Amino acid sequence: MVVLRLLLVPVAALLAIGGPACGGGGGDSGGDDGAQPEVLEDLQFPAFVDGDTAGDPVELRLSDYFAENSPDTRVIMISAAAGWCAPCMREAEAMSEFAATYEPRGVAVLTAIFQDQNGDPADREFVKTWVDTFGLAVPALIDESFQIGAYVDVNVMPTNIFADAATGEILEIARGAATGDDPMQEYRELLDFYLER
Repeated sequence: MVVLRLLLVPVAALLAIGGPACGGGGGDSGGDDGAQPEVLEDLQFPAFVDGDTAGDPVELRLSDYFAENSPDTRVIMISAAAGWCAPCMREAEAMSEFAATYEPRGVAVLTAIFQDQNGDPADREFVKTWVDTFGLAVPALIDESFQIGAYVDVNVMPTNIFADAATGEILEIARGAATGDDPMQEYRELLDFYLER
């Protein structure tokens, strides 16, 4: 894929000059300094929904997925992604199939793209390219002002946030890239655990 290659080439250059780190970390709950919010805020984003990038982005609020507005939703999963992050791209390739498995079980899966391949704020055109390149069928949030930064460390990507849709409580923040054949394995295990409670 030409577009994917265009996204990947700057990754190597950025990592070679000491840009933000991808991978590492692993899952954990909350931040190292305890300063992260414990409850998911009702943030608003322009977004491409259901893989439709033909028109203008729609305005989307996280509360659209809270249980009070979406009674079948039990867990909200937000995948924070940056265009320079190769593991984020690997997850993006698997995200639509992953979501198709978990959405019927009550999981709202969203992706917040906050930086492009150069580390600049992700704009509408970059997010459109991201959605089209990876065939992303989940809502793709255009997080140009890095609102999701209240929950994630830009230096540890990818990061996935799991929140209780009824209470907004942050259940888990999984940081860093998984190894192995299935980049979504850790998230499957987390969701299976939370859905069985």
